[in-house]
Amino acid sequence: RVLADRSLFAAQGLEVENAALAQRLQACRAELQQAVDAMQRARDTAAAADLAKSRFLAAASHDLRQPAHALGLYLATLRGGPLAPAQAEVAERMAASLAALDGMFMALLDVSRIDAGAVQPQWDVVALAPLLRRLADAWGAAAEARGLRLALHLSAGDAVTVTDALLLERVLGNLLANAVKYTRRGGVLLACRRRGGHYRIEVWDSGIGLQPADQERVFEAFVQVGNAARDRGAGLGLGLAIVRRLTGLLQLQLTLHSRPGRGSVFFIDGLAPAAATPRAAAALRGGAVALAGRVVAVLEDDADVLDALCRLLRLWGCRVRAGGDAAALLRQSPAVPAAVIADLRLADGRQGPDEVAALRAAWGCDVPCLYLSGETAPAPLRALHEAGATCLANPASPARLRAWLELALAAPAGDGEQSAP
Repeated sequence: RVLADRSLFAAQGLEVENAALAQRLQACRAELQQAVDAMQRARDTAAAADLAKSRFLAAASHDLRQPAHALGLYLATLRGGPLAPAQAEVAERMAASLAALDGMFMALLDVSRIDAGAVQPQWDVVALAPLLRRLADAWGAAAEARGLRLALHLSAGDAVTVTDALLLERVLGNLLANAVKYTRRGGVLLACRRRGGHYRIEVWDSGIGLQPADQERVFEAFVQVGNAARDRGAGLGLGLAIVRRLTGLLQLQLTLHSRPGRGSVFFIDGLAPAAATPRAAAALRGGAVALAGRVVAVLEDDADVLDALCRLLRLWGCRVRAGGDAAALLRQSPAVPAAVIADLRLADGRQGPDEVAALRAAWGCDVPCLYLSGETAPAPLRALHEAGATCLANPASPARLRAWLELALAAPAGDGEQSAP
């Protein structure tokens, strides 16, 4: 009987303990559900705020970027003509300020577009030597102004690969900007070499170098080693973050080696050799493509941007046909131009791709087209890239505009236009 009483007592104790555990479990579940509900509300609030921010940026950015785009085109045209010394100095200062603004716009937009999946490579056969020479020329003056020497070494001068020329140029431009900015004495080396069955591009500098703990951090967004004061002249800390994202898109391997006080080197591997197309072969032989006499059609509804773009194209020797829609261009001439430059959004709700499609249908051929846009919403940009179109964000630099034109017009053409069939 004693054993039975003890067993009953133990059983009753277990029942009480199980009931207490059940109550505690129920309370924990209630607390967990409250936490999940609170997290969901916070996530919904954050998503709503992010959507509102994206809508605001998409609406405001286009209008903010258009004047900056027009200013850049006007400035390039102004600097292309004769200027008094005082005027030239002011123009140079304006160019420096505009370049800083352009860099901030481009960096912020690039990160948001890449993360949104709106940037996709436009694969093409590319001769590397002309691209690297253009970069060396562009950054050589900046290096010289800082008392540095920028050298170019092409042990694989006939290198031809398949890549996206504009994205690769963006990667290398960011690396060269970084090298020049953080090198106080010595120089910078841009090189292309054969490595096994692939090409390797290298950017060396004799700059300040990085501590081992910082060599991974520098690829994070908004991280700037040695700029605790956030000096805007040193950028936003997005250059290497963009480099990592773009090399991933281009299916390339990015490697950094650095020693404090001795400098850094960035290796870009994975550029496979490709057979040279006529366009790539022409680039290898002749370098810059002559634009004189080539006809370029411009679709743009903003009066300032249209005027500035036409002036710049004429400065380069192009013959320009311009209008706010396809019908206006076709009324001017039925002849097929060598290329089209179109705003993504036009007046009265018209869309650049629709107008370009109408022009191509009237001409009976797919004329090369470059879209310019201050759009930041990812959906229309992603649709463009999925359709195989090329789009530059405003404010688009004159150098990038000319680079696209030279690439698009590399194939021989007569006087720059042909009769429509």
